[in-house]
Amino acid sequence: MAAALAAFVCELPLASPLGGGVMVAWHQGQDPVAVDFFTRTPGLGLESRPELDFDHVNVDFGSTIQVFHVGRASAAIPLALPGVVGVHRDWGRLPLPVVAEPAVELARRGYVLGEQVAYVFWLLVPIVTRSAECQALYFQGDRVATAGSRLDNPALGDTLEAVAKDPRCIRELYQQLVREFSPAAGGLMTPADVERLDIARPSPLRVDHSGLMLATMPPPSSGGVLVALGLKLLEGIGARGPFLGTGHLLGLAQVQDALLSVRDSEFDRRCREDDFVRGLLAPERVARLRARLGAHPVTNPGNALGSTTHISTLDEEGNAVAVTLSNGEGCGYVLRGTGMVVNNMLGEQDLHPRGFHRDPPGTLLSTMMAPTIARGPSNLWALGSGGSNRLRTAILSVTSHLIDHGVSAAEAVRAPRIHLEPIVDRASPAGGCQRSLAYEVTGLESSARQALLAAYPDSPVAFERPNIYFGGVHVAEYADGHFSGAGDPRRGGAVSVVE
Repeated sequence: MAAALAAFVCELPLASPLGGGVMVAWHQGQDPVAVDFFTRTPGLGLESRPELDFDHVNVDFGSTIQVFHVGRASAAIPLALPGVVGVHRDWGRLPLPVVAEPAVELARRGYVLGEQVAYVFWLLVPIVTRSAECQALYFQGDRVATAGSRLDNPALGDTLEAVAKDPRCIRELYQQLVREFSPAAGGLMTPADVERLDIARPSPLRVDHSGLMLATMPPPSSGGVLVALGLKLLEGIGARGPFLGTGHLLGLAQVQDALLSVRDSEFDRRCREDDFVRGLLAPERVARLRARLGAHPVTNPGNALGSTTHISTLDEEGNAVAVTLSNGEGCGYVLRGTGMVVNNMLGEQDLHPRGFHRDPPGTLLSTMMAPTIARGPSNLWALGSGGSNRLRTAILSVTSHLIDHGVSAAEAVRAPRIHLEPIVDRASPAGGCQRSLAYEVTGLESSARQALLAAYPDSPVAFERPNIYFGGVHVAEYADGHFSGAGDPRRGGAVSVVE
């Protein structure tokens, strides 16, 4: 939890106390547990919809321009702060002020902005400049901060210190949030939305794969369901051919293809139904999907940015924790005087395939985030990723590399990534759909590249070097009696083994 609090400070565009998160923990000798502190839809008690502060902005990625929706009506009820505090209350060993101290010091004394996060700063300029207080956190003078800049956020340091000393002050912060994001201000939040800040603890989704047991996020995390299904589809083909060879990568691509085929506009909604998930993972359904590998039904394109961060941890007692945090892109506003950027989860198109502001108030939003733990007789891994809809393919690939091919965490994380996206032809009467292959050139054998492009020739996108687009899988590993791991360089990841 100390790392999560530090992420709120140092990974400003990716995580916030006023965003959301999900966690899977697996203590030695116990069943795994999941904690869902993502975000909820506001508006409890509203009799009519007010005039909304809900605007779109264009973000230029160079190869593509994507529309994001921001403003006070894009903010969902955040649960990250009470979620992190609640996890510490139930499982923490050190006093909360001690756990929060590194984050408080970073906020007050400053931190050096990394290259990957600086890139996200630059992308989000059209959003963060909506308000002066938000812009001040991202800019130095009249320019957006660049890599190597030293930034601080003393207001956030004060907020985290106050919460650590007395978590009851969270209630006051949420009352302030309701005032600043009320219908009168163009938002949707009401006092009834924050009367109860309950954190859900569903049972993790568990699947076996090659003799290991894996636990990942259950519904409403659609990402966890897709990772579990992908692992079942990989059984029998995940180790086909040598590591990163043609057979291996074609198998991964075909499984990604199958996952796209099941994620239609109703998938996130139906994932909340236990019978639907059980049926999806049933052996006979898996067999039918495996037989259809390579078909291209219509699916929905996703978010090109994926503003999330991930932390994986193991300890000498055999305990494992994987936690993923997100703030969307931020709504362009800060809760005044607190240093906390407010999320824009109601403006994330990938979370609302049926349209914006259609979910009933109080609904726990679905997410692609899927922290995952794999446990075997002598091996233990905790992993997860940022990257919006790419995180499911990144987690799936790295997990298969680790288990099916037996490579180290560093090899699995640094291996070239591939990702399929749908290309929807809306002019076609049948709503035709092809697949676009995105891939990293570095480390990819020529024969494998040619085979992938032959299978998926439509509008391929080549990245000459490892790229933030493909997420950032951070792995903590225990194998052969030793701790190790890998932080994904695509998103500035790091690993540390503490003796």
